[in-house]
Amino acid sequence: MVNQKDLDFESAYVKMAYDRLEAIKEQARVAMDQVLEVEKGGTHQAKVERDVIVRSSLARLDSLDIGDQALVFGRIDFIPPAPLSEGESFHIGRVSVNSESMEPLVVDWRAPIAEAFYRATGKDPMGVHLRRHIFCSRDVVENVEDEILMRSLEDDGSDNAEVLSPSALFAAISRPRSQFMNDIVSTIQAEQDEVVRHPLSGVLVVQGAPGTGKTAVALHRAAYLMYTYRWRFERQPLLVLGPSTEFVKYISRVLPSLGESGVELHTPEGLCGYSGAPSEKTLDARRLKGDLKMVKLLQRAVKDRQRPLRKEARIAFGRKYLTVTPELSREIVDLVKRRQGPHNPKRKIVEAKVSQYLAEQYLDGGELAVDVESVTNVISINSGLEDSVAQNLPGEDSAQLVKEVAAALRKSQEFQILVERMWPRLTAEQTLHDLFSHRALLKLAGRSLLSETEIDVLAIRGDDSPLTHRWSREDAVLLDELKPLLDGQDDSQVSYGHVVVDEAQDLSPMTARLLRRRCRSGSMTVLGDLAQSFGSWPKRSWDEVVSPLVADKTYELRELSVNYRTSKEISTLADRIKNQYTSGLEKTKAIRSFPGGVELFVHRDPLTQAGRDIEAIYLSGAQGRYALLVPESDLQRSHEMVRAGMYALWSALSVLDIERVRGLEFDGVFIVRPFNLLDDSARTERALYVAVTRATNLVKIYDLEPLPDWLLDPKLT
Repeated sequence: MVNQKDLDFESAYVKMAYDRLEAIKEQARVAMDQVLEVEKGGTHQAKVERDVIVRSSLARLDSLDIGDQALVFGRIDFIPPAPLSEGESFHIGRVSVNSESMEPLVVDWRAPIAEAFYRATGKDPMGVHLRRHIFCSRDVVENVEDEILMRSLEDDGSDNAEVLSPSALFAAISRPRSQFMNDIVSTIQAEQDEVVRHPLSGVLVVQGAPGTGKTAVALHRAAYLMYTYRWRFERQPLLVLGPSTEFVKYISRVLPSLGESGVELHTPEGLCGYSGAPSEKTLDARRLKGDLKMVKLLQRAVKDRQRPLRKEARIAFGRKYLTVTPELSREIVDLVKRRQGPHNPKRKIVEAKVSQYLAEQYLDGGELAVDVESVTNVISINSGLEDSVAQNLPGEDSAQLVKEVAAALRKSQEFQILVERMWPRLTAEQTLHDLFSHRALLKLAGRSLLSETEIDVLAIRGDDSPLTHRWSREDAVLLDELKPLLDGQDDSQVSYGHVVVDEAQDLSPMTARLLRRRCRSGSMTVLGDLAQSFGSWPKRSWDEVVSPLVADKTYELRELSVNYRTSKEISTLADRIKNQYTSGLEKTKAIRSFPGGVELFVHRDPLTQAGRDIEAIYLSGAQGRYALLVPESDLQRSHEMVRAGMYALWSALSVLDIERVRGLEFDGVFIVRPFNLLDDSARTERALYVAVTRATNLVKIYDLEPLPDWLLDPKLT
């Protein structure tokens, strides 16, 4: 029963906090407007100060914009220091709000004092006497719920009072899903909070089964780090990396709802500038292009383009022909190859060496051109240079003259064509396209590294160009690997202060190297579930996943153990599936039930039956978010079926294949032909495990053939 006195008090307090929040926003707006009204002229110092005030005001307004979310969601009362005295009390919310006298009205959930709101228990109350959950619809308090964690001195002296079970968590996890993920700031659990507030440095690996809140924890950790280490991230932004564009869209509103809009969200291909690039069609291609052997292949591919002439080359210059022999070109190329540095900048050294040699050859006589009139050259344009050569007297210093002739040579088109044969200017796209579209180059670079089968996997069929070729997401990572080999480190490229990687169990070694280049500090949070890995590396350990990420290969491992999202019925089904490919069955700790939420069907037309069931849910007016998961071969028919049905415009339904469902969550999923979700039978159970665990309440599975006994095993219920 709600205590009306407490409800009235919290209603008045929340209203006061909202009023103060609006006043602070208005102060920021007024300060910015006053600065903007001042003349645009003035000293450089005045302009700088004006820009600083405008930027800080905009940032402040941005951080205080919580949209329709509740400002306040909790309160903690600490035990008084002495009998009959009052203990401290703090209201916990999304952002900090201070009174005019700078007393805290609302404490930001990320502040150290708020830690007790999430971690205090009856066994370890952390000095907290009362924890209050405040249920608000914006500034309207609808309910309050108290937990007594520690008796005060005038109570009965019991060490541990009964801890009331808060409904806040159950209300949050039972709420229907939408197309965007919600934050869990008011319901973060103790083991989740430990991950959120873990220190910044080093690599933190978070292993968690489906439903344990890995993604929510990842995003709240990003918000916490931005709050705690704000000055660091002023210089180096924070990156959250997700597995797909669908996933990035799904999580896109969480951080803004927590007052953080400065975090960058990307997919691996988006980080490389190829957002939306498709995955390679075959598992072999995905695995090979993600393998670390590609590092050596790309290095060789660049070096193989640094090659001496096969036969003597002559260029017309002035009234003479100048000659470069294969022996000389080999000497120059070998010399420059031994120097450290990327490919393209070293071309200038090749140009300098070749032009100096030819200039000396020209001054020493060279070979007189027979058809002088037909020779197009730079010296004839640069009048006076030949006269200088002719008038040069013995004994005079000729070094300056050699420099002038060499400079003129470097402007010659024929000279540049000659050098291009020895040391071409390369772009990443051109290099990779040439490598994959010319089998000879691929075999040369892949000597003792690639098998004939692997060469077949990489070879491009067709006559497109680097400009028109459609690169895959795996290619995008290879292109990023090539760029520093060709041009060196790009100083304008963003270096991140911390990287959060979600669904990291399928992170390819080459993508790990990409993140290592982007995060030179090596500060990362890596989250995933090895049991959900159905990609190219399904049987790796965290040691193997982390190894390419950091130089010292060290990391700290934390585990999330409680499934807050998925019902016990779905968790039981998921455990049956996981038991098929893991040694020993670890039952998931699920905390909620949804009776009748799992149904298995055999039907001569599984997709049609799934469509009927989806239509029934649509007609019932059910709220939430649903997914139809089908093999890639059924995607087109599935989309046609949806368009033809009365639920064609039902935004709550997503039609997906298994590759694009990672990290997403739905109220219900309809899985058609479960053992054909992938074309690789060795990974089908893993794919089905992922498919089943995307649902919170409802799973329906449809197949043509009777389902295996182990999926129906009653002993595991």
